[in-house]
Amino acid sequence: MKKTLLHISFSLLTVPLFAQVPPTAQQPNDSIFNDSIFFKNQMQEVVVIGYGTRKAGAVTGSVSQIKAADIVRTPAQSAMQAIQGKAAGVNIVTNDEPGQNPTVRIRGLGTITGARDPLYVIDGIETNGLNGINPNDIATIDILKDASSLAIYGQKGSNGVVLITTKKGKKGDVKVSVDSYYGQKYIQRKVDMADSYRYAYYGNAALGSSSYFNFNQPYNTDWLDEITSTGEVISNSISLSGAGENATYYFGASNYKEKGILNGSEYERTNVISKNEIRLLNDNIKVSPFFNLSIDHTTPKPLSAFTNAYKQAPIMPVRFANGRWVQPLRDPNTGLVSIDGSDRFNNVANPVAQLYYNNEQNKNVTLIGAVNVEAQIVDFLKFTSNFGATALWGKGYSYTPTRNLWLVANPTQEVADYIAANPNNPIINTLQQRRNTSYRYNWDNYFTFDKTFAEKHNLTVVAGMSKTSFQISEYMNATRYDVPVQSNYWNLNLSSNNIEVAPGSVVQNVTETPIVSVAYFGRLEYDFDNKYLLSASVRREGVSTFDEDDRFAVFPSVSAGWVLTSEEFMQGVKFLNNFKLRGGYGEVGNGYTGQSLNSIVFGSGYNYSFGGTEVINPGTNVPNDIDRNLTWETMKEIDLGFDFAMLDNRLSGVFDAYSRKQENAILPVAVPSVLSPIAVPLNVGTVSNKGIEVTLKWQDAIGTDFNYWVGGNYSYNKNELTEVNSSLFGNYTGGGLGNGQYTKQVLVGQPLGSFYVYDVTGYNSDGFLTYSDNRVVAGSYLPTFTYGLNLGFTYKRIDFSVDAYGVGGNKLYNGKKAQRFGGENIENELLTDFWTPSNPNASNPRPSNEVPRASTYYIEKGDYLRINNITVGYALPQVFKGVDKIRFYATAINPFLFTKFTGFSPELKGDDNGNPLGTAGIELDAYPTNKTFLFGLNVGF
Repeated sequence: MKKTLLHISFSLLTVPLFAQVPPTAQQPNDSIFNDSIFFKNQMQEVVVIGYGTRKAGAVTGSVSQIKAADIVRTPAQSAMQAIQGKAAGVNIVTNDEPGQNPTVRIRGLGTITGARDPLYVIDGIETNGLNGINPNDIATIDILKDASSLAIYGQKGSNGVVLITTKKGKKGDVKVSVDSYYGQKYIQRKVDMADSYRYAYYGNAALGSSSYFNFNQPYNTDWLDEITSTGEVISNSISLSGAGENATYYFGASNYKEKGILNGSEYERTNVISKNEIRLLNDNIKVSPFFNLSIDHTTPKPLSAFTNAYKQAPIMPVRFANGRWVQPLRDPNTGLVSIDGSDRFNNVANPVAQLYYNNEQNKNVTLIGAVNVEAQIVDFLKFTSNFGATALWGKGYSYTPTRNLWLVANPTQEVADYIAANPNNPIINTLQQRRNTSYRYNWDNYFTFDKTFAEKHNLTVVAGMSKTSFQISEYMNATRYDVPVQSNYWNLNLSSNNIEVAPGSVVQNVTETPIVSVAYFGRLEYDFDNKYLLSASVRREGVSTFDEDDRFAVFPSVSAGWVLTSEEFMQGVKFLNNFKLRGGYGEVGNGYTGQSLNSIVFGSGYNYSFGGTEVINPGTNVPNDIDRNLTWETMKEIDLGFDFAMLDNRLSGVFDAYSRKQENAILPVAVPSVLSPIAVPLNVGTVSNKGIEVTLKWQDAIGTDFNYWVGGNYSYNKNELTEVNSSLFGNYTGGGLGNGQYTKQVLVGQPLGSFYVYDVTGYNSDGFLTYSDNRVVAGSYLPTFTYGLNLGFTYKRIDFSVDAYGVGGNKLYNGKKAQRFGGENIENELLTDFWTPSNPNASNPRPSNEVPRASTYYIEKGDYLRINNITVGYALPQVFKGVDKIRFYATAINPFLFTKFTGFSPELKGDDNGNPLGTAGIELDAYPTNKTFLFGLNVGF
């Protein structure tokens, strides 16, 4: 009975519960030491690998496993966000905007134009992410990191593979688990902006005036406070599981709701999951149907409201006295904001009005399903067929009150003025309605031979084929004008009637070409007497992205291990319980670039008059040339490492060193314009990622009531574009600020997405910044090292844990501070030390209203250490018969952040999911990091 209770605490509760029977240091409980795979029965622990499983002690590649207790320790909408800092070599950039995915990078970044995200496989189903899965339904997450582990997945595994195993029923009584929590969310850190007096002082100084702005302003608006409020999160989950003689079952249902800190932003997700296993013909046939249904509603709001709140002048109220929205209009006679003002002193939108008139809703239904059939042909040979599919149906609308927005921008005008200003097309509003569907599926069929010869020779062989088809999608967008000004006409539930094409409407319908992948694979695993380990795999794969002659490639891998502690000569070394050396080499391709880079694209709208004066023949042309020889980006990697456990398994650890090279990286090359007027993508680059990873954990018990653990991991990665094999490769820039300035450029010898800006050299005689003649490399947003820390203890029925995460060696660009056009608010820090004739060595230049040059002045250190969560829990004694567990807990998520970055958040995933030439690492329209305080309840019976 006691063992059963301990098992329930691991599999059902939100964070580990340590009560009833404390473990000893020699026999640690999984729920306490959940991320260590080294303890006495480690050879029986199972790690999920491609198309199968393997005992942890026999794994020769680099694989990190995270178990259920660690996944849900930090309550989050996404499981990947919850495991930040819990796996070495996995850099997770979180995003607290409701409904958004984090950015995940495994062992650095190897491509610019290609796919950058890892492959997610949920119970054999290939998907794009984990937002549709309730973290409470996950049993383990296994992350394949090195090429010898990834090669079995071919071109889909070039950025790592995340394997998710959901929970299943176990023999015994029916088990019910209920998990609930409620919390409130706040902005973790605010930027101290100038108040009205200081804003007027700075503005007057910038204009060389003493009276442009009156120093005695009647308003002092905190725009950030005006657009934000306390957020809320509530989650409820229930699961039912068990097993009979010939079947197991697991059923779960959950609901997650979040109100964002940005006024009006909301997210809700409802999940239903079912996982069963049916055994037939004396257990020789096993059928495992699985499905997960996710329905989510999102009410997004424009994140540019944060930037506008940062920049808008505090001297403005939200509304004028007559109820009209305030605009930055100044009365030149008084120096005050006035509806009758003739001077517009900035071009920043009123952020409160911006949120008020933004009406958008989205609804997505995602169905993930699979049927797995396993047939045991003989005792050492089985056949597995797994068909998995993901289907998404989405719809949404955006309502834009065109006339009202014009009136916002022109507060002295009326409706008649709008009609007069737009005599030919006085549109009242527009309603944009969207429909999209997408599907992907994978069908895997393979044989598994598993046999032991002469008691010591263990051989496992897997061979089969796989077919995947994805990007099966269609998107339709219809825009209607002058719809009724009633929200029930925009409702998603009624929008099927509203999608009709009316006069003056515009319809766009896009169907993408599916990408098909076909592969044949094999893997051999051998170990002799649990001492000498060998694994080798090969995958031949073709993908429809490329031309037929360059479609197929072969991806091999080999890895080996040596368990020294199984040798006779090591038996006298008592302090060392386990020591395994391992190393591997593998090759993996990246064949999906997100676009058909070697398909001819026709441009439209090219009109020709055939010598006359009137254009009568619209036509098309080929706007750029293509390279028919374009093919795979190929990642090649060597990994060396060791695993150990010592001192009666109290101290365990993992070490890896790797060298990864991405060859044939696709880059745009500016060929002669006679061949193509725009850059042509070619296989001309080589990207290198080199690094080390260390994981350590100490676990012990003092007496019978007190158990504790301390652990951590550290990862170092050096990213570099090592060469470009084309003299025509030119300026490949990005990181635009929207004011004509760019901040990034791809450079040989530097990390991808490096900041490339002008170096500030000092001040001129007038107090303005001076710059270098040419741009300089000012660092990269990619961190050179990341680390995670965790500690905790249990004492009788009390449990306590702390997790932390940090990054370092990276730079960030304060984009809000740099995106100036004139008349915007400034940070209070600028006013404490700026240039004057009497202060020529100040930290900041003299006040100015000019558009600033992209420079090192706005580059800041991106290092930070954040306490991810602090949890305290208490388990009640058994007070009701049949109730195994009742536990209350309190958790603080992201309560503390230590950083020198002066913006809202040092975690900046940017646009386009971490595009290195986008706004990744640039704080511009970024959602601030939240801190959350919540209370929860776990019940198991």
